[in-house]
Amino acid sequence: MYPFRASCLFFLLIFLSCSKGFDVDTSPKADFELFFEYLKKDYAYRDYHPFTMEELRQKYVSQIERSNTKNTLATILLEIQENELKDPHVSILSDEPYDISSVPQVIGSDLEKIAPAFAEITVDITTDFYTSGVVTAQPNIGYLYIRAFNYDTGGSNSLGIEDGIKEIDTLLQSLIAKKVTAMIVDMRSGAGGSNYVPRYIAQRFIDKTVTYMVEQYPVGDSFERKEWEISPSGIGFRDGKVVLISNGLTASGGEFFVLAMLQRDQVTHIGSTSMGAAGNITEKDLSNGWNVQITNSRTEFADGTQYFKVGITPPTIVKNDLDYGFLHTGDALIQEAVRVLEATGVTNLR
Repeated sequence: MYPFRASCLFFLLIFLSCSKGFDVDTSPKADFELFFEYLKKDYAYRDYHPFTMEELRQKYVSQIERSNTKNTLATILLEIQENELKDPHVSILSDEPYDISSVPQVIGSDLEKIAPAFAEITVDITTDFYTSGVVTAQPNIGYLYIRAFNYDTGGSNSLGIEDGIKEIDTLLQSLIAKKVTAMIVDMRSGAGGSNYVPRYIAQRFIDKTVTYMVEQYPVGDSFERKEWEISPSGIGFRDGKVVLISNGLTASGGEFFVLAMLQRDQVTHIGSTSMGAAGNITEKDLSNGWNVQITNSRTEFADGTQYFKVGITPPTIVKNDLDYGFLHTGDALIQEAVRVLEATGVTNLR
């Protein structure tokens, strides 16, 4: 027994001495450094700012060294999120309360309505993902509002995706059965998520095979390029004219959808400039349990034109006034869409 005990003690001492090398620094300063490791390695727009990520780190490192606390770390990360990177896809998530009163918040001045009131629409079907119907005054004009692509942001395997892609075929089949000769497709929502679902929906409207978007993924010091192609697929509305509506709430997956829809021959784009949330999100963990979201791909028009932070601007700018949804429900964008279609020869034949 004694040799056995001695052997166990020997291996226990070796394990304890070796385990010291695996100690992890979980201090706020260490998480500060980890955050900047993520920015330098995985942030797709690391070279699109007037400063490098190291210069940004140097700006705040003395602050975290003076006060190595969670509140200080939260203040720094929120300051970087709101007022330095100003990237809609960069954020920190935590259920833990901390003091952010010292962080100047950027308040948007654009008060565009989140959801249309559908006053001009005879609504046929409403789901978690869509609202569809026809224009009441012109029932040969179909209408589709996209409120969500899937339940789970960024996940291509969520159950919500399967539900949503099944619904679009049902809705379009219903509109085609009503013999609509034109469509209004309304993308005024914060719908985001996987790249694949916006493409799937756009395939129901697109009328040719074409490259509609380029992605650039950071790989070491360079980037890996991926071209996104779209082709007609499934039950679709491809022959008639389409008016595409977007605004400042159109972001991320919604902008992917806009990029695809702009490849359609018979499409008119109206509304206002989209958010410019260009690229996919990756989630990174800090040692304190906080979650950091950063943009890990940059998306561009097929010709390489950037829309990061500047958004996608329609040729025809139309906005609702500040009374929309309060003193009246007349939707200036839907009304303009109807005028555009009427001007191109779409008339009520019923």
